[in-house]
Amino acid sequence: MTGKLCLLCCGNFLPEIEAAVAAEGWGDVSVAAFPARCGHPPTNWDELRPLVPADCTAVAVLGRACLHGLEAPPNDWPPVRRRLQENCFHLVAGATPVAEAIGRGAYLITPGWLRDWRRKVAEMGFDATTAPDFFHGFARSLELLDTGVVPDADRLLVELAATLDLPAGRTAVGIDYTRLLLGRWVAEWRLEEAHREARERDRDHSRAVADLTAAMDVLGQLAQLKDEAETVAAIEDLFRMLFAPQDLFLVRFAEGTAQAIDALPQALAAQLAALKEDWAWTASGSGFLLRIGRSRELLAVVIVDRLAFPEFRERYLNLALSVADVCGLAIENARSFHRLKETEAALRKSEFSLKIAQAIAHLGHWEWDVASGDMRWSDETYRILGYEPHALAPSDDTFFLVIHPDDREMVGEHIRQARQGHSFDLEYRVVLPGGSVRVVHGMGTALRADVAGQPRLIGTIQDLTAHAPLELLGVIQDITDRKELEWRLAREASTDPLTGCANRRRFLELARQEIVRVRRYGGSLSVLALDLDHFKKVNDRHGHHVGDLALQMLVQVCHATLREEDTVGRLGGEEFAILLPQTPAERAVEVAERVRRAVEAARVDLEPDPSVRFTTSVGVASLEAADKDIDALLGRADRALYQAKESGRNRVVSDTPVS
Repeated sequence: MTGKLCLLCCGNFLPEIEAAVAAEGWGDVSVAAFPARCGHPPTNWDELRPLVPADCTAVAVLGRACLHGLEAPPNDWPPVRRRLQENCFHLVAGATPVAEAIGRGAYLITPGWLRDWRRKVAEMGFDATTAPDFFHGFARSLELLDTGVVPDADRLLVELAATLDLPAGRTAVGIDYTRLLLGRWVAEWRLEEAHREARERDRDHSRAVADLTAAMDVLGQLAQLKDEAETVAAIEDLFRMLFAPQDLFLVRFAEGTAQAIDALPQALAAQLAALKEDWAWTASGSGFLLRIGRSRELLAVVIVDRLAFPEFRERYLNLALSVADVCGLAIENARSFHRLKETEAALRKSEFSLKIAQAIAHLGHWEWDVASGDMRWSDETYRILGYEPHALAPSDDTFFLVIHPDDREMVGEHIRQARQGHSFDLEYRVVLPGGSVRVVHGMGTALRADVAGQPRLIGTIQDLTAHAPLELLGVIQDITDRKELEWRLAREASTDPLTGCANRRRFLELARQEIVRVRRYGGSLSVLALDLDHFKKVNDRHGHHVGDLALQMLVQVCHATLREEDTVGRLGGEEFAILLPQTPAERAVEVAERVRRAVEAARVDLEPDPSVRFTTSVGVASLEAADKDIDALLGRADRALYQAKESGRNRVVSDTPVS
């Protein structure tokens, strides 16, 4: 297609829209924003005209209140679609969490609004003195719909909450919802473009129009599904409706492994195993295999064979390729929703149990992020200190104010030692709001330290003041088996079951964290991409069992060669990557060469057969300013790996210039 789409949105949502477009890699989509002026939206199209690039052939204006004042666009504008949302915040989150937050009396904010909140409040006509009264008139709290696109959103939220004297909450929503929403709209626009181009090329396009209309109906349903089984069934219905094949199969992949592949005919199973590109024709010539994936991860392969109208197979393939991205996003969204629900259920159960245990033991806990100044108290901590839960904002100043004046220096010294990595265990006195003095037992330790040396402290507080004798009843339960199961499930969720290294999801999570760290605090970061040379020949000659042993050997050699802080991850099949924090390009090349030599020296013993030796090719890339995310960095490492293989294998090639 030759057209381009311009997404025109409110400035409060610009970071999320830009992040979603960048994550999807839509080269035919641009993003522009008009200044956020809730209640005073643009009144004519001339205000928006400078924002739209000249090469855009269509415009989608996103929002709600900001669109009411606009009449129909002038005739010289490209086609305009108004994507009206019931609520502006539905651009980043579903209707349920938005409605629940508003129902609690929360004032919703986005990272885009938060990153320049001082100017926004000033534009509303308020200052630090008058703003609290205004916000208190209609909001009981602040709620940040955190999409993760503004790194210091937590700090800004604490500053805003302190200025407005309102409690603040944070709901992590990510950008998956925005990606799915935009994906549906972009797919619709692309299909409309295809429709327009087909009409210009060939007036006899009735079947193409019917196909596009049917596809849009099902794509609209996919955006609403949260269950993976329902999503897969809807995708199967879509392909069956569009192409009317006699044979239709959808093979799901989890962690790179095909699920329920036994149902495939032998010939198609062989083609599936050999599929390396995004698609391939079936052996019969009257169908195709289509890969469905997201972010370098293979999620499913759809196989349609023996089409009812094989003469249209080229058109069918183009249509299938145009909807594959949305199908992949729908499957990924369903899996993410399932994981989120499991995590939320476990968290609610854990929090409920913790509150009961703390109430019984009269034991409270607190957390303090020294770097940001953010402090959190449990409900029982408030009660021990004589306050109703959340009656005042917790901070280090508030904490020291309740400590008896004669004990503040002692407690302060223990806190200073804890910031250096030491634990503390002491008794001290606190003064309750009514003036009574209580003796408490406090314990604390530093959980971790970031690169700036600022730890995160966690501690407990327990009232030791003498009470009248009480007769207490209690129960005790052995939960060892349950805890061991929970630990095992936690390990399996982040570990590749064959090799024991980090799985794809865990590796990408750690890589994103390292990129955020480097962007915020400086330093270096490198990635190695590697796999075993001629691995397919090893499988064909010795069998998959030997191939598995070879992959296990590769990971064992890497772990023995690398530092403890380095991470080995399996991205899929024989593809591996190594994360090297605080490692510049020249040092990363040295590490890669050391790994390559160690693999070349290792061997897999096969009794009674002779040992098998392997070599590996390694691509090296170090983080640069132009790398927007981990996909960009891994892509450069992959290209270097490809050059290493093209140059003869068993060698290291760097994509980053080494001084």
